[in-house]
Amino acid sequence: MAAPIMRRYTRALPTALNVDALASDDETSQQVQQLNQANSILDAFSAPQPASGINFEIRLLKNNIQTGRTFFSVAMDPASAGRSAVGPIDLTAGQYGYAVRQVLGALQSYSFVVKYNNGF
Repeated sequence: MAAPIMRRYTRALPTALNVDALASDDETSQQVQQLNQANSILDAFSAPQPASGINFEIRLLKNNIQTGRTFFSVAMDPASAGRSAVGPIDLTAGQYGYAVRQVLGALQSYSFVVKYNNGF
């Protein structure tokens, strides 16, 4: 069995609130990842957590279509004992990406980490 892998994604500085943009994988600079076999998301968390009053929403996309899975930065604080784990979420073959929008606060870039069952 393969060991889990963690990937960090960053959404560049937005120009306005409530505007979606794809997050880029910090390692590959790609906004979309091709998944050729089944996998799963085990967890996700902010890296680092945005300051109080700055909130983001992260939407999981498959083949550029929203999957209905939305994660909220306020629930992804890695320092919180009450943090909501987002997974496991089963993934089938396809192209995956994360649409990120800032919904509150002073504009800033945002990074988060996703833990996959066995990577891409």
